Amino acid sequence: MILWSRLLSWRHAILRRSRMENKMGAELRFHIETCAEDLIRGGVPRSEAMRRARAEFGAIERAKEECHDARGPNLVESLIQDLRCALRTARRSLGFTAVAVATLALGIGAATAIFRVVKVVILNPLPFQQPENLVHVWDGHEH
Repeated sequence: MILWSRLLSWRHAILRRSRMENKMGAELRFHIETCAEDLIRGGVPRSEAMRRARAEFGAIERAKEECHDARGPNLVESLIQDLRCALRTARRSLGFTAVAVATLALGIGAATAIFRVVKVVILNPLPFQQPENLVHVWDGHEH
């Protein structure tokens, strides 16, 4: 159940990212303004208080990225971005893509064929009623 709720949360965060980004930006600006108000109450001029609050708090975009990374959907988003980049690169160099796909297909086919042979010869039991009772009779003299 926890996994399901986490997946729904990630889906929600990905699909409604711009709204969440706006809310996060507003909250971060609120914290900077609150810090500046505290400095103003301490006797610092408003422009200097805002500058100090921004310097103390750090860049808003960096803080947004840290919050975004802490939430977790970054993994899914980076996977989607990587897939898009891979598709764009594959479209640009069709010859390389064709060779890579053919190589993968041949490799997977060869591995499957070898595994089927190993499975039939070694892993599957012999097609007899009692294979453990089978014996091999041979003549000790070679001709």
